[in-house]
Amino acid sequence: MDKPITPAVSHLAGEAAAASPDELPLLKGTAARVAELSGDSRSSVKTLAAAVMGDPALALRLLHKANAVPHRHFRNEVSTLEDAVRMLGTQALIRMATDAPVADERLDAASLPRYRRSAGQALLAARLATEWAESRHDMSPPEVALAALMYNLGELFLLAHGDRRIGRYLELVGDSHVLPHEAEYVSLGESLEELGLVLARHWKLPEMVRESMRARNAQHLRTLGVMLSAQIARDALSGWRHPMLTADLRLVGAFLDEPAKRVVERINDVLEGFNGDAAYYGLEPLPALVLDEQGRSIAQDETWQAHFCLAPRADDFAACLKALRGGAADRTQVLKALVRGLHHGLGLNRVAFAALSAQREYLVGEHLQGTDFEPEFNRFHLPLAEAGLFARLMDKPAAFWLKADNQAKAWPQVPERVRDLVGVRSFFAMSLFVGDKPLGLVYADRRSSECELDARSYEAFRLLVRMAGQRIEQLL
Repeated sequence: MDKPITPAVSHLAGEAAAASPDELPLLKGTAARVAELSGDSRSSVKTLAAAVMGDPALALRLLHKANAVPHRHFRNEVSTLEDAVRMLGTQALIRMATDAPVADERLDAASLPRYRRSAGQALLAARLATEWAESRHDMSPPEVALAALMYNLGELFLLAHGDRRIGRYLELVGDSHVLPHEAEYVSLGESLEELGLVLARHWKLPEMVRESMRARNAQHLRTLGVMLSAQIARDALSGWRHPMLTADLRLVGAFLDEPAKRVVERINDVLEGFNGDAAYYGLEPLPALVLDEQGRSIAQDETWQAHFCLAPRADDFAACLKALRGGAADRTQVLKALVRGLHHGLGLNRVAFAALSAQREYLVGEHLQGTDFEPEFNRFHLPLAEAGLFARLMDKPAAFWLKADNQAKAWPQVPERVRDLVGVRSFFAMSLFVGDKPLGLVYADRRSSECELDARSYEAFRLLVRMAGQRIEQLL
């Protein structure tokens, strides 16, 4: 297994800060497609925008260029490809496509097919997002589609750079069904979603693109639609085999407020259209989604199991301690340092800080690590009146470790919606107090019963949460 790069956040952030959109090469044939459509008097702006969407690298160039040019008709940011085409014009689009490097000439034999596949996955996500946005009468389906197209920007960026770690990541996710954020942990050392967000901010991509890359925004329906479309596109390219597919489909059904049968019909309609372009991305036609009588994909693997347990990282733990002892300059920095320290420093798979609302009515997920590809987890929203065990933790500073010797008594006190959400019967939970006021709840688990929590991790968990509360109090 490739050795993780640590501390990877500074390494990847450094690469991103020096990067240009021009570093992502176009697919072979994109320039010819654009030139042909641009020369056809029957082509509309919508048709040209659809052609641009077929190549995320060209879409990125076009959007970045459009938002870099002041224009009296576009006082706000350009947030759709159609507006970008209108603003820059067809000749500029042709030059942009013609002058760009081509992936077949830029990438090596290992990276090229992965890059093409990732571009195809991005297009499928965009088309799914468009279909769902239109069905929900969204105010701007093209804006949602663009966010879905850019959602795996971090993956495309690393593939364009020929980074060997991304190849290992894709093998773990595609062949072994390792959950994406856990594959990131061992092969990349950092979140692809976070890398994508850094790039999106650096390149001043539209707000919808940026906000869709923040896990906590799964609580908002527009950004949730983007996340789900990316998830289903990944499931489709895996042949509908992933054991977490059922949960994804259930969430799509709730999002669209439609029964499973209609959800499947919508997905397969989009797939049928995409398969006409599959060869362009080096893909065979993708199989239709077919469910059995229990509502599971007939191709789906039966169960998910942990392939490995995450190892603690001493340098990340030390960095967390340094931040909580005085390096963190505001509340946000403190909480980010805390959840990263718990996730990377202690090797806890899923970590969440849920803030207590001003009126003490709800606990709402605010900072999360290890949950990038779990939209349902990122939608954590728990009324305190229904919080049971967690509500009592808000009364005074306290911590709790749910484990084998207290499960019989404590498990019934865990809210049913939380039981269904976390899927495990062992976790750490602790209230985060600032002085005598509760700020929220910190939750952490190892996601699988195959990876046990231990006393040493529990003591370190309690230490970091206490220090976070003390640091925030110092900043007041």
